[in-house]
Amino acid sequence: MSAAAMSSETRQTLTLYRALKNCGGEAELAKALDVSVESLSRWLTGHEAPSVKVYMAALSLVAAGRIKRAKST
Repeated sequence: MSAAAMSSETRQTLTLYRALKNCGGEAELAKALDVSVESLSRWLTGHEAPSVKVYMAALSLVAAGRIKRAKST
């Protein structure tokens, strides 16, 4: 996480970073959330907040990643 993102750390940015890790990159996460990479970048840096719909989708991606990891252990 960049210094800029750390200074704007919120529940939304933390969730987006966890979803980013699960998806493997910004382009992949943007595609999964059906948003532009530019919008995602603004949310990741805390310059803007994602919509509730996008935030809920990111939460679902994080939960899916946790379930997948739990099943693989």
